Amino acid sequence: MRAVFVCLATIIFSANLLYTQTTGINKYHILSDKVALTLEGGVTYTLADFKKAEYSYFGRLLGEYFFPSTQIGVWGLRGHATTGFLQGSGGASTSRPNLTQFKTTIISFGGGVEYLLSLSNVVMPYVYGGAAYLYYDPKDDNGNRLERNISKKYSRHEWSLIGEFGFRFLASENISVNLGANINYVNSDNLDDIIAGTDNDIFFKGFAGLSIYFGGTSDSDEDGIKDDDDLCPGTPQGVMVDQFGCPFDTDNDGVPDYLDKCLNTPAGILVDTDGCPVDSDGDGVPDYLDLCKDTPAGVPIDTRGCPFDEDEDGVPDYRDKCPGTPTGMEVNKFGCQLEIFKKELPELTATILTSGANFDVGKSNLLPGAKIELDKLVAVMIKHPETRWNIDGHTDNTGSYSLNKRLSYERALSVANYFVLRGIDRARLEINGLGPDYPVAENTTESGRAMNRRVAITLIDKDVKSQPPLDIEYDVKSERHVGNMIFTDGNQYCVQVSSFRNRQRAENELRRLQDLGENAFIVKVNLPQLDGIWHRVRIGYFNTLSEAMQRRGKVVR
Repeated sequence: MRAVFVCLATIIFSANLLYTQTTGINKYHILSDKVALTLEGGVTYTLADFKKAEYSYFGRLLGEYFFPSTQIGVWGLRGHATTGFLQGSGGASTSRPNLTQFKTTIISFGGGVEYLLSLSNVVMPYVYGGAAYLYYDPKDDNGNRLERNISKKYSRHEWSLIGEFGFRFLASENISVNLGANINYVNSDNLDDIIAGTDNDIFFKGFAGLSIYFGGTSDSDEDGIKDDDDLCPGTPQGVMVDQFGCPFDTDNDGVPDYLDKCLNTPAGILVDTDGCPVDSDGDGVPDYLDLCKDTPAGVPIDTRGCPFDEDEDGVPDYRDKCPGTPTGMEVNKFGCQLEIFKKELPELTATILTSGANFDVGKSNLLPGAKIELDKLVAVMIKHPETRWNIDGHTDNTGSYSLNKRLSYERALSVANYFVLRGIDRARLEINGLGPDYPVAENTTESGRAMNRRVAITLIDKDVKSQPPLDIEYDVKSERHVGNMIFTDGNQYCVQVSSFRNRQRAENELRRLQDLGENAFIVKVNLPQLDGIWHRVRIGYFNTLSEAMQRRGKVVR
């Protein structure tokens, strides 16, 4: 008996393991969480102490409950009530020759555990093991109690052990036809009223019947998650799901794995319906890696998604009318070298305003005499609008260093404000308060200190390269980086001064640059590979790369 149970346990375990490895699907068993009411009847066959074992009949009523299961098999609990008869004939194999036949009435109540295995959607073999209370009443062929029964030589109440094997054939989800047989081992040798030999009496049953099932687990999409708990009803059959009934989405991009053609998309990246990163221009480089998102169709690109620029002049090859431009040459929007316009400037090195004749003592407001000299410079500036100028304020070393620095800056600013008042663009002027750091004479004498108290106005570039301004709007969508944080759209250039996550810090930097006369602006960009939104502070725009480079050298700290 023990070997039989070990064999059955091995079969059950192997079947479940094979089912899980083969299907990988947690579909609920058809009897999962169901209650069954079963009526069965059949024949009994008794091995007792009479010479001839005979068949009789019985009937039973079963109540069953099957546990929730997503395996190929399902466990259940059973309770039963049975009534019937056992009989034998041919005379007893003892010294009671007058006793030729017995017929024992049996009534039992019991329960146990069963396991059903689904071989298909219809056929389910099962095994059952349990115990039962057994009442039995041995009688002769006339219906009279036998001798030892009458004299109460034994108790008519015993326990029996039951082992059962059978098949259930599903006619529908709620009805099955059953066939089976069991063995009943009784802890008594008195089923026939006779004690003989060393073995107890046993009897067998063979039966057929009908089961009706109620309730059960509702799982419409058969994914192993009850409908009440399923957050994704209607999942296609065969698709693996998580604990909520939703298809697995390993990279969390919103496209389930069974539809996802790009299973390892980085977090936060926008994807298409196939689960692949969006590639707006179709160049093979996804947008989150593409530095040039609007490349025309068919244009060869590098690993950054940008069109090739073999001569590195800032104009991509597909638009470059002059390929092979030497390194460092300035080009126009067609990639061709710019002409250099040289404008003659007057022989002018510097204009020096000393403090005594041009400023109030210890103050920054201009005296009338200073304006005569400044107007001469205004005329030059108006005639040569491409020029740029330094305005440097200086002091002697008398007094507080910080006060001297501030006074020198305020005097330089007064000069600049006068130029602006006369129509000069503020962006052409560089203002510096240098304090006592750059003396031109000794500070040990009054005449030396007077020479050191001055404002110097000097030309920044004597040879000026210029290009007529381009009447075109800067295209930020097609821009590319040409080095040193200088960007171009192929026509104009701008310089990136700084970049901040915090908008307020970017605006503070913007105001600082605008106070210096720069055409500053903020570009807001979303960079998933750098964890989100950045605020880029830039200045521009410039017609040539050299202009952008010169401006960067002055502005970028």
